[in-house]
Amino acid sequence: MTAAVNFKLVTRSYSSAENPEKAIIGLHGWTGDEHVFEPVAKMMNINDAKWFFPRAPYKADSGTGFSWFSGTDETGWEIEKTRDGIHQLLEEIKLEGFPPENIFLIGFSQGASLAMEIGLRLPYAIGGIIPIAGFIKFIDVLENESTEESKGTPILLLHGNQDEIIYVKASEKAHDYFKERGNSVHFERYDAGHKIPRRTGPIVRKFISNPFNFLKVNASNTLN
Repeated sequence: MTAAVNFKLVTRSYSSAENPEKAIIGLHGWTGDEHVFEPVAKMMNINDAKWFFPRAPYKADSGTGFSWFSGTDETGWEIEKTRDGIHQLLEEIKLEGFPPENIFLIGFSQGASLAMEIGLRLPYAIGGIIPIAGFIKFIDVLENESTEESKGTPILLLHGNQDEIIYVKASEKAHDYFKERGNSVHFERYDAGHKIPRRTGPIVRKFISNPFNFLKVNASNTLN
């Protein structure tokens, strides 16, 4: 990865411990901002963690809020500010003393898509990626640009089976892709629409506590 790391995202943070061992980057969905993910973090109640909530750098075309991507399929997509900003944030988190294996990317909807797009392009494995109600827009492009090192990153996919904005099949497709490329992955459905219900908290807590043990215990429930 050779992109210049020179763009700083507006970022809030929240710690659940005085000296946290885990770093979690919470990526909001389309039209969100740096405030919307904090209630989710507090609801998940993950001990020993410092959360980082960056704001997407592009104005959403809805007229309010922000977007991680700018453009259309016809005109092309702008993502450089997002990539540079997340890479800058990752470097700052590592400088705070968090090793890559203790860094997690969790995102909702468009933020879930970004978590997968960024995580698989990193030249090192991280603690885990948790996409909630997301999708991979250009799988062929991601496959060409993903790194061998990122195959060591475990993944927990979550999606509501009543989601009518991003259908659950998007996460099923992502699961099959991750499994085929060699990532340790688990897919969990929940009974809800396009949102993050409280019942996802214990699942995320167990995964972040010990990702590979979580995946081993839940292997029998993973999609075939």
